[in-house]
Amino acid sequence: MKLLVGIILALASFVTMMDAQAPTNLQAQSPASLQPRVVLNWNAPAGTSFFKVYRSSPDTTNFQWIAISQARQFEDLAVTPGVQYHYVVTAVVSKDSILLESARSNIASVRAYTLPPGPKGIIAGTITDQITGSPIPKVIVRFFKMPSPANRGLDISTTNAGTFSAVVDTGVYIVRAEEPLATIAQSSHQAQWYLHAGGPADATPVSVKVNDTTRVNFSLSPNSPQPYAYVSGIVTDALGAPLSGAVVAFVRPIQELVTSAATTGQTPGTGAEAVVIPGVGYSRGVAWFGYTNSSGKFFAQVLSNRQYVALAAKGGYYPEFYDNASDPAQATILTVRSDTTGINFSLRQKAPTDTGTMQGVVTDPEGAEVPARIILFPRPKEGMETPAIFTYTDSSGIFVLNDIEAGSYNVLAIPFSDYAPSFSTASGATALTWLSAESVVVNGTTPHVKISVPPLQHAGLTRVSGRVSSANNAPLPGVRILARTSDERITGYGLSDFTGHYTVEALGGGPVTLLADRFQFNLVQAPVTVPLSSFSVENVDFILSASYPAGVDEQSTIPVQTALLQNYPNPFNPVTTIGFRVAGVENGSASTSIDNSPSTIDNRSGSGVSGLGSSWVKLTVYDLLGREVAVLVNERKTVGNYVVTFDGKGLASGLYLYRLTSEGVVTTRKMMLVR
Repeated sequence: MKLLVGIILALASFVTMMDAQAPTNLQAQSPASLQPRVVLNWNAPAGTSFFKVYRSSPDTTNFQWIAISQARQFEDLAVTPGVQYHYVVTAVVSKDSILLESARSNIASVRAYTLPPGPKGIIAGTITDQITGSPIPKVIVRFFKMPSPANRGLDISTTNAGTFSAVVDTGVYIVRAEEPLATIAQSSHQAQWYLHAGGPADATPVSVKVNDTTRVNFSLSPNSPQPYAYVSGIVTDALGAPLSGAVVAFVRPIQELVTSAATTGQTPGTGAEAVVIPGVGYSRGVAWFGYTNSSGKFFAQVLSNRQYVALAAKGGYYPEFYDNASDPAQATILTVRSDTTGINFSLRQKAPTDTGTMQGVVTDPEGAEVPARIILFPRPKEGMETPAIFTYTDSSGIFVLNDIEAGSYNVLAIPFSDYAPSFSTASGATALTWLSAESVVVNGTTPHVKISVPPLQHAGLTRVSGRVSSANNAPLPGVRILARTSDERITGYGLSDFTGHYTVEALGGGPVTLLADRFQFNLVQAPVTVPLSSFSVENVDFILSASYPAGVDEQSTIPVQTALLQNYPNPFNPVTTIGFRVAGVENGSASTSIDNSPSTIDNRSGSGVSGLGSSWVKLTVYDLLGREVAVLVNERKTVGNYVVTFDGKGLASGLYLYRLTSEGVVTTRKMMLVR
């Protein structure tokens, strides 16, 4: 409050700084709600002290300053349903004790949401504490119209007296009461579906008739306060020497944040939980962070009976999660029930030759910047595996990585909420799977990486769940499960945990395709029809097989062994691509670079290398009865990497085999045609 007062008092000293960078890509939305509001989001360079928000209505001739925001977003509650509003935003920086104001952003216009015309009724009620009977103010009450409820639902907040009264369309509703999203310390009361139900499947329907009032009262159970637990450990280098001054953080798992965002309609992990972790970047859901002492030890205090992932970082070392995990999606999830010791870290030191740099930005398809976790997956050289590298963007979606090993990387962005993960491409287009990603080469230059993450468009209240395992039935953590509609919208996203289990929340009724993707595993797709009459679809399981030797470093010279790659996509309908490699012997006079990235060879007949020998290659497709379906290749090929297209038009759905024969080596793989 003192900071805000100080800012306001200093406004008299404003000087307009016309050459400063004004906020860009200002966007205004008025979500469906019974309490009309306008939500603003914009982009701005780092270093801004705060922002000024201006509004004009009903035209753009009279902008008035209405608010100050220290974040790149603002929610205007002082709007009237059906009225047109226009907004601009300026950035304010401090220079030599003078506040300098930038030029204005673009104009963003929106009409405040109003209920469509039609017969109306009222749902009214009171929300009280189950133990004391006291009214609970500021509880969000959400109304979901059946039989096909929208994920967001119309909402209204209770008054200071714990009452609410909502004018809604006639029909049948299920109703949920929840307190505004709190920190990891939890809300003071448990969310509840009417009447005393834990989930939508058990909710009591409420019927709303024309000009009638239906009473819906809630008595919410208070949450028991959770005691704190103390967690300790030590951070060392790979040789066991303690590292003083290393930062250690305990953060809410990705799975928890994703589920919370989908099921509550609110953004989790913000407020006091949104901090910049030194050496890592901007993060949400941070429960605690601190530093090691001179002996490399740390002592953390976190709420007990909660789940966390723990990470450590220090300059000159690669950051890691507990248990030597370098991929945030595969970090070990710790359940802290009481005081815990032995949470130790061993950080890998950067080599003197690790001088590569990379910079980039994460945006949505409209260009709005999105904060996210960044993971670099090294494309392995033949016979070598290199750990992943991770960092986080700043709060505006920008990231910089210094002192990394030269090589080729697939770069993945996992946003904190509201967006699905995506890989980098040269054009900045969305790439949902690692097979469609385009590698980024770090070798004496600083590549600028663009990653476009698609918005999650939750459509309902149904949960899809299952398990992901490898071919030998071992659980596979860190597998991204995306729900995609026929018109390419991403309506849900989940991530498998260390047991292999996943959930995808808030799906609407109808057909979707689930994509299961993890780096260096084959992509698996499964069509699922989400019923309107059910809020849960269970046992949608996936089995992924390692896609070896896909993803070899583009800087390696020539293939050292003939290989048949997994087709992509798989399952397919009706066209798929099949990649293969033809090996040879590298001679000292040849110098070339082979591109083994599946995403960059899709439209090429091959990338063979002349002068390094050749082999006779035959690639054939068979059905399960052993009958030859197609001969895709039957000729001599020079050493290199190739891809061909197989069109299954006219074939029946089912399992097919494709076989590569070259110089006495025979390799067979399976693929699935699904119509």
